[in-house]
Amino acid sequence: RRMNEAGVLGRMIPEFGRVVSMMQYNLYHHYTVDEHLIRTVGIVSEIERGESASKHPLSHDIFKAVANRRVLYVAAFLHDIGKGRPEDHSILGARIASHVCPRLGLTQAETDLVVWLIQNHLLMSNIAQSRDIADPKTIRDFADMMQSVERLRLLLVLTVADIRAVGPSTWNGWKGQLLRSLYYATEPLLSGAYQPIALSERVETGIAEFRKIAASEPPERVQAYIDRHYADYWLKTSPTKQLEHMRLVQRTEAAGRNFGTDFPTDTVTAISELSLLAPNH
Repeated sequence: RRMNEAGVLGRMIPEFGRVVSMMQYNLYHHYTVDEHLIRTVGIVSEIERGESASKHPLSHDIFKAVANRRVLYVAAFLHDIGKGRPEDHSILGARIASHVCPRLGLTQAETDLVVWLIQNHLLMSNIAQSRDIADPKTIRDFADMMQSVERLRLLLVLTVADIRAVGPSTWNGWKGQLLRSLYYATEPLLSGAYQPIALSERVETGIAEFRKIAASEPPERVQAYIDRHYADYWLKTSPTKQLEHMRLVQRTEAAGRNFGTDFPTDTVTAISELSLLAPNH
């Protein structure tokens, strides 16, 4: 930051000089491009120092396993270096990085990894927020693009820092939960821990987990609730949420109604979820 304010950074790295004081005209970015890049580096450093453990628990945990810190820092510093030109800034930024990284002393392997990170720095956020990450094909396709656990770790930390550096209110618990869910679903495919399991076994496992968490409820009520649902319900709904749903059904029926609502708020993910119980065909 001191080098940038003194005008030295843009002289040392002319490519960075082109984005100094460059405004970003959209609804999201609060800062100029150079300020955004410097803030991104600062947030990566904050995560490394352990100052964001409560806000970003997964990034905090996996940072210790990151094999090449300087690749991550250089990618954070250069990821938007291609802004302000007609070409896609991710593609142009990757091309610029391929020339800048060797001047900064990075090896060819490190340069290639920085180039890949910059070219894909929006990928994880886009998939987490706009695709069905409960779909196995979505996860397989994403894992194919990652190719290694190291790339997945680096991209997660870069994505978190990039979102946080956009503005003071851009990050929220919902985005954090989506990114964590995508990471947890993808990591076993890349680490070799993934074992394909038959659909019927997965459904049986889901029902067994529900029985365990509902052990204090009357057995006949639990069985009646199990009989209500299709297989997908046991695959895509958490046992805690299933228990909440069963109690919603019980409260609604006990009140002699056929329509019921429940709207708890999860303070960790910052999500308020509305559940509706209504007659079906």
